[in-house]
Amino acid sequence: MVRHTDFRIVLGLFFLFPFLFLPVTACCQSRDSVLTRLGEGYLDSLASHAAQKIREANIEERKPKVLVIDFFRSSSGNSSQLGTLFADRFSESLTAYSAGLSILDRKILKDYLTTNWTTLEDLQSRAVCLRIGRQMGATGVILGTLYEENGQISLTVHLEGFGPVAKEADIFQVTDERARFPVTQEMHAMLFKPGPNYARKADDISEEPGVFKSGLGAGVPRCTSCPSPGYSDAARAAKFQGTVVLSIVVTTEGKATSIYVLKGAPFGLTTKAVEAVQDWRFEPALKDGNPVSVRTQIETTFRLY
Repeated sequence: MVRHTDFRIVLGLFFLFPFLFLPVTACCQSRDSVLTRLGEGYLDSLASHAAQKIREANIEERKPKVLVIDFFRSSSGNSSQLGTLFADRFSESLTAYSAGLSILDRKILKDYLTTNWTTLEDLQSRAVCLRIGRQMGATGVILGTLYEENGQISLTVHLEGFGPVAKEADIFQVTDERARFPVTQEMHAMLFKPGPNYARKADDISEEPGVFKSGLGAGVPRCTSCPSPGYSDAARAAKFQGTVVLSIVVTTEGKATSIYVLKGAPFGLTTKAVEAVQDWRFEPALKDGNPVSVRTQIETTFRLY
C-alpha cells in the first residue's frame, strides 16, 4: 500500500497586534453580519502567514498550486455552514498574498463533489483531502478545524502536501496556538448547521411508467447474488472508507437497470459500485402474486479490513 510521507504542518496563530496595519481591502471586505471586521482581520493575517510558510517550504515547483478545503467542525468530515464560509473567505484572503503561489478557485472542489455526487463528510482525513486536491492539480491543500470554546470560535489551520519547511523549529513553536474569533449569534448558529450536501434525492427521479416503488403498491425485491464491489488503488492508498447509495430498477427478470446515483464516493468508487450492481441478481418483487418491476434503493459499503 502506498503511504504519503509529505511533511505535515499545523499552523495556528493567536494574533495580539492591532489590525490598523492590515491592508485596507482586507478590513473592508465584510459583506454581511457573519464575520465582524476584527474577524475578517484575523482571517487575513492567518492567510498571510500561511502563504509565507508555503513559500518557505522546500518545493520543487516554482509556483505551487494551493487549494483551500472546507473547514470542519472538531474533526475532518464534520461539515458546517460556517466552515464553508470561513474557507471561502480564507481563500479570498490568500489570493491577496499569492505572490509566487497559484491559489486554485474553490469552485473546482464544489464541481468535483457535485460531479461525484459525494458529500463533505467523505473528506474524512487529511490524507483523503490531499489526494483529492492533487486529483484537481493542487500541490497541497489547506484545511481548518473550528471549535467553539469560552465564547469564541477557535480556528486551527493545517497545511498538507507542501513538503518540509525551512524553519521547522519556528513551526513547532506555533503548533498549539489558534486564531480566535469573537462569536456573533449568526456564527454560532452556522457552526452547527451542516455544510452543502452534493448528494441527490430519490424524489428527484421522474415517474416511470410500469415501475412501482419498492414497498408501495408492490413487494420488495430480495438480492440473491450480491458480490461486493472492488476497491480502487487510489481509495486504498488514501485508506478511504465510505458508502455509495444507488437507486435502481429491479426488473421482473431480477436484473438491476436504470441505475441512478444518489450518493457517490471519491477515487472511482462510484463506478466500482455501479459496475458491481449491474451483475447483481434479485428475486423480483411481487404484486398480486406476479413479478413486477420496482425502483428500490441500495447501499454499498467500502471498508478496509
